Amino acid sequence: LTTASPTLKQNLITYMSQYRMLNDSIRIKDAFIINIGVDFDLIILPNFNSNEVVTRCITALQTFFNIDNQQINQPILLKEIYILLDKINGVQTVNNVQITNKVGTANGYSQYAYDIPGATANNIIYPSKDASIFEVKYPSIDIRGRSTTL
Repeated sequence: LTTASPTLKQNLITYMSQYRMLNDSIRIKDAFIINIGVDFDLIILPNFNSNEVVTRCITALQTFFNIDNQQINQPILLKEIYILLDKINGVQTVNNVQITNKVGTANGYSQYAYDIPGATANNIIYPSKDASIFEVKYPSIDIRGRSTTL
């Protein structure tokens, strides 16, 4: 994700102006990018290789959080993540899923910090009222899982 250039915005306004009503106006705003990381703990079924199961879970989460599957102002339903991980062959139980904010332009993340715990209610992480989108910037680094024991 990246912010749109002023030239692109102006071109969109010019194109869309021919379809607007006489008293309509067009204003194009950039959405705030909220970079997140996902950490999860699993209990693996006996006779399954824990590394393989965790790898399959990470791959499933990478697909789930692919930016093509996300929309502006879409909340994160933690229940969906638990269900997704529970369906992976070899997973006995999902102990914990933790969503964290990744921030800092020096590390390649967005400059916008976001209070994930403060925006969470009933296991739903809500975006801000301003246009924003959740993004897992580096899926191979920002999604981490581990197997635990009972």
